[in-house]
Amino acid sequence: MASSSRNIILNPVFQGSILILLFIGAYFVPFSSLYNIWMTSDDYSYGILIPFISAYFLWEKRQTLKDVTIQSCWSVFPVLMLFVLLSIYGVLGSSGNISKPALPVLIVLFAIFCFGMDLFKRISLPLCFLVFMIPLPAVLDRTIGVYLKTISSHLGGMFLRGLGYSVHVSGNVIDLGVIQLQVVDACSGLRFLFPLMALGIVYGYFFERVVWKRVACFLVTIPIAILTNVLRIGITGILTYNFGSKMAEGFFHDFQGWAIFMVSFVFLFIFGRFLRFFPPKIEKTGQKELKNSGKIFENKGNISAFVVSVVLLFIVGGLTFNVSALPPVKIKGGIESFPSSFNQWKGQTQVVERKIIDASGAEESFSCDYINQKNHAVSLYMGYRSTAFLENVNFFHTPTVCLPSSGMKTISQSKRVINDVPLFETLPVTEMVMESMGSKLLVYFWFQTKDQATHDKNINRFHLALHAIKKDNTHDLFIRPITSIGEGESIEDARQRMDGFTREMMGTLIAFLKENQNIQK
Repeated sequence: MASSSRNIILNPVFQGSILILLFIGAYFVPFSSLYNIWMTSDDYSYGILIPFISAYFLWEKRQTLKDVTIQSCWSVFPVLMLFVLLSIYGVLGSSGNISKPALPVLIVLFAIFCFGMDLFKRISLPLCFLVFMIPLPAVLDRTIGVYLKTISSHLGGMFLRGLGYSVHVSGNVIDLGVIQLQVVDACSGLRFLFPLMALGIVYGYFFERVVWKRVACFLVTIPIAILTNVLRIGITGILTYNFGSKMAEGFFHDFQGWAIFMVSFVFLFIFGRFLRFFPPKIEKTGQKELKNSGKIFENKGNISAFVVSVVLLFIVGGLTFNVSALPPVKIKGGIESFPSSFNQWKGQTQVVERKIIDASGAEESFSCDYINQKNHAVSLYMGYRSTAFLENVNFFHTPTVCLPSSGMKTISQSKRVINDVPLFETLPVTEMVMESMGSKLLVYFWFQTKDQATHDKNINRFHLALHAIKKDNTHDLFIRPITSIGEGESIEDARQRMDGFTREMMGTLIAFLKENQNIQK
């Protein structure tokens, strides 16, 4: 009986099944966030298919695993611990940009640590393919998206000129004279790029047997994605020029996207057929011939690594479960009930659309344009989150991204400290001087929990992680006042106005939260 139980425990299939279940439970928060993105984002809706494709790849490899040698690899343990700690920080600090990209890396590291390099070499494709289920971190998404928009706009303009149309391209705007086309984020080509790259791997796996041809099928998807997106922009330009702007909206726009993606696959297929003209080269597959003994798996000792992995996953799961159980700190009437008048400032509140609130990473928001007795104006925006631990949300977007993307130019950006601020005494803020259509704006923004404030979102995430680990309930606030710098007015004059507004507003905010906050049971 004891021998039978030991054989079960040493069985890699049993160990793998246990680790998969524990891994999903321990990282349920980022996994649930991933699922939410797959279900709600057009850019990453393909992601839900990736685990199933990986599972099929693994099933295809099953015959090569019959003689695999199972042996723990302790040399990878320090790297594994580093990523476990990073993932804990990402989960507890509500940083999806850390916790979600860490998932496929952790899967690979746990596999190597528990089962060794021999197994990993044989299943590296199914494991590494999981990277395609992860959305790009926001900073990479924006950077690559801007680059693709610029490239696609200029190439689209060239395509239309080649067809005889008079076109002027400025940034991501294509001017056809009678109508202008703006290449927005959804038309950057990023929506094609990653699913097509994944498709290139699938195509190469099933239809090519030579390594360099498989790599070529993967790499060629990048120019195919760009060129087919240019084709889509060109077709949209032709249709809107001849039939009006409705051809760039709604059903026609979405249908073009699906049609062009199918064209991309046709191009990939044609490229694959083209590769047939090149002679296949004999490549080493790295797979051993199956032994005739019929023995399945040779376990040379991995029980210690398996136990350590189980303990690590229980610790991660315990931390995230305990913190996720913290009740939210809600505001009676919501943050939108913040006073529109205080001291010398009188304001007019603005309604913020739900989709903007969701996109900003907040649960609730407040927007108001204040004017004082000297007719100085300050526009205030606040985003509120009721806990240090939120699932299925973005982190707060900052003006360093939002304002430049709306057409404003950043003249300067620096850290500034405001003294004599209620609760915090000294308040660190990020100061930005922006220019828009000849006018200058002074922008402050900062993040604060119930007892800590910072100018930097990464420091705020660290504060949130500390609150979460200590099970210390807290809200999370993003605050951004903006004022115009008038003609003949110096930046220092605008700073004095903003500093005064911040002190008075913070005094009102602290009293407002103290009176209206309550912990939900």
